[in-house]
Amino acid sequence: MKVKWIRGNHRISFNRPDVWFGIGQRGTGKSSFLEHVGCNYIEESNACICDLFGSRDGEGLAWLRSPYAKEKKILLLKGENVDVDAPCDVKQVDKLRVKDFEDYDVVISSSPLYTSIDQEFIYAARVTDLLYKRLHYKRLVNMICREAANFYYSRLKVSDNQVFAKSQMIYLIREARHMGLALELDTLKFTSIDLDIRILCDYTYFKGQGYLGLPDDLTFLYGFFDPNFVRDMHPSEFIILSRKGTIGVGWFPEVPWHKQERENLLKILDITVEPNEGLIEGEDYGSYKTVGDKEHMRMVEAVAPKKLRALRGLDSEKKSYRGIAGELGHSPSTVTMHVSKHDSAVEQHGYCPVCRRAGGVLYQDKIKGGG
Repeated sequence: MKVKWIRGNHRISFNRPDVWFGIGQRGTGKSSFLEHVGCNYIEESNACICDLFGSRDGEGLAWLRSPYAKEKKILLLKGENVDVDAPCDVKQVDKLRVKDFEDYDVVISSSPLYTSIDQEFIYAARVTDLLYKRLHYKRLVNMICREAANFYYSRLKVSDNQVFAKSQMIYLIREARHMGLALELDTLKFTSIDLDIRILCDYTYFKGQGYLGLPDDLTFLYGFFDPNFVRDMHPSEFIILSRKGTIGVGWFPEVPWHKQERENLLKILDITVEPNEGLIEGEDYGSYKTVGDKEHMRMVEAVAPKKLRALRGLDSEKKSYRGIAGELGHSPSTVTMHVSKHDSAVEQHGYCPVCRRAGGVLYQDKIKGGG
């Protein structure tokens, strides 16, 4: 990456947990830029890359054909009810541990490895929550979030309301540097992301803005750059602003292994993804227990509203979240998460696949507000 500073002077360091925020139209090289920044973090600070969000066609999987695939350890994250065969390690997200970010060099959460977009977003929130348990760190984690709105949606999937989801996202970004998290976000439109989030960014970069141009509060940049350049930059070019007010224009080399349009990376990389409808059992790891299908069903049925329970012929007594959590050996927040997960699945698909596999009678019913 080469940058010519037009106002002020600044040295970009890839040894710091900075927040990068990019804006540009589709096809302007935003994703390639994110990957290039990630490569710099690997080379300069031996950071672990966590490619958390990408397009539905699995562009994050392109790391598996990068030069790092031969010399680094790569881990693919997958959802439940999916069997994945790949030329690297694969782990279900709810079995991911903080230590994995020390043991692996690239951790990829890719959309094709989940049964639905909802499942991907819920598990992405699990990954970010896990990273924020790092009270100290020896190694930077460079998280790549290819569409900033996805970060917000993932918080919304595990939150009770939009205000809380937004406040969570702001908190996570504000605290990122304390957890050794270098965060990369991009979006199509500057105003798609709230001002409270934008002001937390250490670097804001602009790719081709197309007919939208620069937002009103940044039109002063036309005093430094020709509007035609701002509208139609080459994918290798960018404008960059630092938090300290420096302004620059830059160039970066094309990432040769970046996913191209129409490519089927699953086929090229010899990755097979098959649905698995087998009953999943919970596992006890000592300090942490996973929730099996039967436990999920019991959580959902135990806290269901009385009218719904009577309608579906459930004879046992309704329990509180704390009550069923204690009975099963989990926390009340785990019960809350699984009820939300159940309702999201019913809303999205018309049924909860976990409850259906486990033989639950409420597999088509929403629990919250259900009666």
